[in-house]
Amino acid sequence: MSALHVEVEQEGGSAANFNFLLPAMNPASVFIKLSPPVANALEYARASGLEESDVGFVRDWLKLKIDAEGSARNRRGVRVRPVSIGKDFARECPRYIGMVESLVSMGWETNNNLDCIPFDYRYPPGETRFAEELKNLIASHISPTNGTKVILACHSQGCLLAYHFLRTQDPAWVAQHVGLFFSLAGQFSGCSDCLRWAFQKQWSWDGTNNPVASPSDMTWVGELALGLQSSVYGETILYRWGQTSYRARDSSALLREAGAMAVAKASDRYTLNKQTWFLQGARDREPLPVPTRIVFGTGLPTTAGFVFARKHGPNPNCKNPKCGGLYSQDAPGLITTSGDKGDSNWMNRAPQIWLRHPKCELKEYALISHMEIFLNSDILRFFRQTVKEIASGNDSCSP
Repeated sequence: MSALHVEVEQEGGSAANFNFLLPAMNPASVFIKLSPPVANALEYARASGLEESDVGFVRDWLKLKIDAEGSARNRRGVRVRPVSIGKDFARECPRYIGMVESLVSMGWETNNNLDCIPFDYRYPPGETRFAEELKNLIASHISPTNGTKVILACHSQGCLLAYHFLRTQDPAWVAQHVGLFFSLAGQFSGCSDCLRWAFQKQWSWDGTNNPVASPSDMTWVGELALGLQSSVYGETILYRWGQTSYRARDSSALLREAGAMAVAKASDRYTLNKQTWFLQGARDREPLPVPTRIVFGTGLPTTAGFVFARKHGPNPNCKNPKCGGLYSQDAPGLITTSGDKGDSNWMNRAPQIWLRHPKCELKEYALISHMEIFLNSDILRFFRQTVKEIASGNDSCSP
């Protein structure tokens, strides 16, 4: 949900230069709060420099090119990056303006001791400059405050990137500079319902009018190439296609049979089960070197997967989702479970395997949805209470 800046060099034409917010992840209420206010994501891009004649090209510009080894890169001539880093919270992360207003009322000061670090969500952890930029931002705050530690709070996909950062930095440096890792509905595993985005229609400027519309693009490997861990989802059936059932361990087979060959290759390259930093927790059960709180909602019907009609057998010659048979199915059946309307309890509870004291560090809130959790007053009060507790040197979860 970060604000991205897009620059495109066009052959025989002027360069495109504009800001982008993904429509499906940013409702109209977000754009109304901007300065100056705009109506929607398209008007936001136009106001920041997108030419009317280029509107139809944006989806192609933002697609990633996945090579034979599964590595994803921007298309030739395209540069994408956050609009800025830790300089203007409202501009960088407008989706969280409501949360910022609440935290400011609790005593924080925006762009002083309350900053945002946006990221290019199209890529998986470790494939952007996020870790480097976060480390520099932390260091810039620590130096002038004589060692005061930072609180690293995150939401959704951002939590996996923050988690990757904490796992890949020197533990002594992390313990010295970070006082608390606070996750709000963090995604710490492969996203089961997100897998559909690899073989369904990509995002559109009109947002989420269709309740099962893909909010992503079928090439964005940040969610799609992470793989689904059987340690999280077990033997639960997550997808059905005709008479064929697919579990977490079958996700690669589903991608290939659906014609999503590029993402299947990327999954072979980026899957979390091949990442040493991820296995430190998922396999070795090694805790982080900082106090941690994992907070999420539960008790709400949540999509875990989908049921597709099988009109014909798998086509071994299909290398593109459009010929796989699923692309045109706009309203597949839903496989639901309990969760926060965004992620299932299977994913939300995944960190318990590497927490020191999961009964204390993992806190569930009934009926709080994935997109409401960072606005909920009870949860933000718990956040402030935890920050004060940690700052006093008294971590109640580490007796």
